[in-house]
Amino acid sequence: MFVAAHTQQWQRLQELSAQRRLTGTEADELVRLYRQAATHLSLLRSRAPEPGLVNELSVLLVKAKARISSPHDLTWISVGRFFTRTIPAALYRVRWWTVVVSVASLIISVIAGFWLVSNPEVLNAVASPQEQREYAQEAFASYYSTYPSASFASLVWTHNATIAALCIATGITGLFPATVMFQNAVSVGVAGAIMHVQGADAVFWTLILPHGLLELSCVFLAGAAGMRLFWAWLVPGPRSRGQALAQEGRTTIVIVVALTIGLGISGLIEGFVTGSQLNPWVKIGFGALAATAFWLVMFVAGRRAVDAGTDPGLTEEEARNEVAVAG
Repeated sequence: MFVAAHTQQWQRLQELSAQRRLTGTEADELVRLYRQAATHLSLLRSRAPEPGLVNELSVLLVKAKARISSPHDLTWISVGRFFTRTIPAALYRVRWWTVVVSVASLIISVIAGFWLVSNPEVLNAVASPQEQREYAQEAFASYYSTYPSASFASLVWTHNATIAALCIATGITGLFPATVMFQNAVSVGVAGAIMHVQGADAVFWTLILPHGLLELSCVFLAGAAGMRLFWAWLVPGPRSRGQALAQEGRTTIVIVVALTIGLGISGLIEGFVTGSQLNPWVKIGFGALAATAFWLVMFVAGRRAVDAGTDPGLTEEEARNEVAVAG
């Protein structure tokens, strides 16, 4: 009965193993059938060992393993799967944390900005009236044009990536990411208040929005990922703390890759678009498009990846053990 129930799967595995080129769907099917066949072999050896069948299935698994480990097209398929499934799934896991951090940070920025505008004496204590004028009339805009575009983009990307990495690396403390998010939110509020008081609102928004929409989204994601790592340690649920940290840590590593890409794109926009002579609405359009793509990857592509069974927190062995096999 067991052989009859699984013969068709083994035949399909044989076909895929011998096939020269595989589509993405076929590659996924090959991996799935390989895992199931490995479980079948283990069951045969432990329950009803039949030397002929065990040998035949072992040879089939060796061929399938060689096909999966092929250094050619499957390698590119794996890379593509990482970017189209693993990264979106990792972002999806921290989606609501990112939303909460984003909303909280924006609220803090708005409160700080309005409070400083409503209390000029406090704003003057932060920066003298002369410093405010210099900041609004020269410093703020010149920041985006002082260095060559390529050098500036590289500088910004390195700086932001370092801050994001620190948020994640120290996430287990729970304190550092929250502190960085608060300080960043207050800084944005202070800058906005100074520009508003000096009548430079248009300059502020046209220079901050093109790159800031994506940049801040990435910063919020970094803070959210760090805080979620702390929460996994604090409230592991049915898992042990070690398991919770291991699974969330693997997810966080994937998020670091996503942040590197996102902040790299933000740096390019800041270096080549923000300070350019393009129409302000065109520049803001670039930023809006990049930020929209970020959130679509997180919510739309991420949900599809999770629905397809992708879990960036599981190792290959753990994922294999979750494959359901009818006995």
